[in-house]
Amino acid sequence: MTNNKIIIAISDLIQRVCYLICILSTAGFFLITTIQVICRNILKISMLWSNDISVMLFVWSVFMGAAAAVRNREHYVVSLIPDKYEKANCFLDIVGDIAGIIFFILLIQYGTEFTIMGLKRYSTAVNIPQAYFFSCIPISACMMLWYTVLWLVANIKKLKQLCTKNGEDGESR
Repeated sequence: MTNNKIIIAISDLIQRVCYLICILSTAGFFLITTIQVICRNILKISMLWSNDISVMLFVWSVFMGAAAAVRNREHYVVSLIPDKYEKANCFLDIVGDIAGIIFFILLIQYGTEFTIMGLKRYSTAVNIPQAYFFSCIPISACMMLWYTVLWLVANIKKLKQLCTKNGEDGESR
């Protein structure tokens, strides 16, 4: 198996894990919230634990969804230059990838510290460490970092091809 196939296999596995966690946490969030509303409004029963668990599931869903979006380049993008200027756009993609890498490294570092702090703090209703709530931050940031590094490598290769293909005139037409 070549290095490229291994990288694709790892990326596909990470993507499946992201999707699985996102689907399960979204479904759990929806189910718990629905049960909570029914119990509160119809049965007049209070479910104190449901708020903590639903917030945790929602946060996990958002962060795992963000990781999947980074792989597929489905996050928000601001177009500054028309598409016909491929080199300039590719260069800006590289700059964005580098900024993303820096951001994800910081998110891993501080998200890990935040998660470790959460080991000593417990949720009010369920009495479980808040680290379970926060651990999605460094986990998803690792996934986003992986994908962004792959995008950076691909964009550098693309820019090299564009530069050799078009010579010194700058842009393809």
